[in-house]
Amino acid sequence: MTISYATARSAPILEWADERRLIEGWQNQKDRFALEKLLLSHVRIVFAWVRKLSADKAEQEEMVSEGILGLIKAADMFDLAKEVRFSTYARWWVKNSVLSAFERLRSIVEMPAGVRVEAGQQVKQSTDVFEMLVCDDPTPEERMIANSSRDLMRARLAEALKELGEVDRDVVTSRALKQPSETFDDLAARLKMNSTKLRQIERRAMSRLKNELLARGVTTSRAV
Repeated sequence: MTISYATARSAPILEWADERRLIEGWQNQKDRFALEKLLLSHVRIVFAWVRKLSADKAEQEEMVSEGILGLIKAADMFDLAKEVRFSTYARWWVKNSVLSAFERLRSIVEMPAGVRVEAGQQVKQSTDVFEMLVCDDPTPEERMIANSSRDLMRARLAEALKELGEVDRDVVTSRALKQPSETFDDLAARLKMNSTKLRQIERRAMSRLKNELLARGVTTSRAV
């Protein structure tokens, strides 16, 4: 989905009831039209964060794409039982998506030595902005949203685990979810199996869990 800054600025702001109807249409019927209309009305949030971080067009395009993915994740995870506007909830997801993209872009860009000196001030300014955005204390609303999102993640993780077999569930829980995790040797001894067999089970169980989480709209890179 490609949206220009001009289109984002001119997109109409949804009324409460329309916003809820679109979210419900996407979550329950996977109505693509409902999702696109919801995104269009809120993509200005993405551009607001992106334009604070970089003036580079290529970087902006990358961060806008990630920010829109953050909006989609917000649409997936939004709890219609909560008395909060979608824009408030989505801002937390967008901020994290855009900042993660910005950090990744800056970590992989390698400037020639001569250019690095000329661009030093611009890089410093961008870094200062990044630090300011990352280090700000969360608002009470952001704390509530973060806690609500974590609760929903835990619930979906519990649902996904139920779909695994008993041994697979034990291996995943012991190796990836317990703090501290059970050592490989201890787990192999407890389950009375050799290391080759246990590694096969672990790979299979993690793959199945990730598929179950993806089916529930959970991004697995941070979920397990």
